[in-house]
Amino acid sequence: MKKIFFIVAFFIMFSATASANNYIDNVFNWKRIKVFEYDLLWQNYNLKVWVNNDYEATDLRELMEKNNWVSAINWVFFCPADYRECGGKNFTKNERFVEWLQYSQNNDTWDRVVFAWDKQTKPFLYQTGKINKNSEKNIYYWLANFPLLLQNWENKLAYYEEKWLIDSWMKKKWTRNFICSNKEKTRIYTGLIFDISVPEVPDFLKEFGCWDALNLDAGKTTSMIYNGRQIAWPGRDLLDAVIIERKWLDTAKIRELSNWVMEKILANMSDKSLWEQIEILSDMSKKLSEYKNVVYDKHSFYFYNSEWEKTGYKIVMNDLNNLSNMYLVNHISRSINTKLAELKKEKELQDNAYDLLF
Repeated sequence: MKKIFFIVAFFIMFSATASANNYIDNVFNWKRIKVFEYDLLWQNYNLKVWVNNDYEATDLRELMEKNNWVSAINWVFFCPADYRECGGKNFTKNERFVEWLQYSQNNDTWDRVVFAWDKQTKPFLYQTGKINKNSEKNIYYWLANFPLLLQNWENKLAYYEEKWLIDSWMKKKWTRNFICSNKEKTRIYTGLIFDISVPEVPDFLKEFGCWDALNLDAGKTTSMIYNGRQIAWPGRDLLDAVIIERKWLDTAKIRELSNWVMEKILANMSDKSLWEQIEILSDMSKKLSEYKNVVYDKHSFYFYNSEWEKTGYKIVMNDLNNLSNMYLVNHISRSINTKLAELKKEKELQDNAYDLLF
């Protein structure tokens, strides 16, 4: 009964708020999740797939800053150059579509399944000759990966298990990355589930509210950025990403302003001692964190378990000015914390370069 109450309360909270760039951080069914929620009803955002054509792996933040994105997450499996079997090169056999243009080495998806959306961002699954086989012409963006987790709310792992495609690493509890859509095809979710094995993911996502779901890359490639704020740090660069773009948000201008502010801060404390600089930057970092807490709290909806204990939150921030301000604050905070970490390193002090979202 408690579990049912928790699930009902969770979905009431989901249906009560809508946006195309929501960030969810919650403990759901005893698993930590960090998820982007994209609502197709909102017209001020674009959901896109980005592909690195030259197969040179790149930092996700660098990609964001070159392409005016507000949020992004890694996606398909690829063979990284640091793997011995990859021969010192980055490559992937997974099919990609970007605005009707296909990037692929294969004419058949084989055991991989495509999570796609059309020009209107309506999501659907596709697999050569098997799933929606006449829908390839409708694909505007797509990404192919395996295993397929859910199709029409049905667990689809049995096929991969029979073919021995679920290896020992997939059976370990780890951070797993996914993309899915709801039954009505009005929302797309992509994000991370912590401390879970791939065989556990389909049933977890069914209760979460997914109808069609595809597994994405994880491990060292895991990277996630929300409104300019690094949520998950990667252990290597990557080739591709699912990104969210906010119309009329010029992130390049915001970063220029942030860099100018940082230059002024450093110039004004250039005559200070190293300890004084650490103290000044620490105070600035603390005040910015307090400011972010206030703003995020104002734009957050909280989740509770059956005992009415707070388990997490969802940030809903649509207003362009609010998004611009928080992107600016996030960028300045990152610059200050990075500089602060450098100064503390000189004094052989241990510190994390980045603070938490909350």
